[in-house]
Amino acid sequence: MMGLWPFGKKKVDDMSVETLLDQANTASPTRPVPAAAVAAADTQGTFRMPVEDVFSIQNRGTVVTGRIESGTVRVGMQVDVVRAGGVAATTTVTGVEMFRKVLDTATAGDNVGLLLKGLSREQLQQGDVIQG
Repeated sequence: MMGLWPFGKKKVDDMSVETLLDQANTASPTRPVPAAAVAAADTQGTFRMPVEDVFSIQNRGTVVTGRIESGTVRVGMQVDVVRAGGVAATTTVTGVEMFRKVLDTATAGDNVGLLLKGLSREQLQQGDVIQG
């Protein structure tokens, strides 16, 4: 005999969707940033963005991606690549892009890709900090 599916019946030990999402977000290595933290982000300070990934785009240059921690970045801005407490390189931002939209500026809390002038992919690595 086939078992019946208990439509409309809820087990007492079932977790709510909210509880499951909270547990998944807590366990995730890339936890979402709360809206309050983004609103409180320092948009007036020095520009600072940890590098999450590095790409080389043929005929364009090298792109670094990450979330801006503080400050504002603009096209044409001179920035430093900091590694292990020291400046590894100095370059110019030639492009700012967020979710396939080309921008002139980006501020704290934005996930962006920065096109950097004159640097190869080998000169940059995850964990570097772009600041200016």
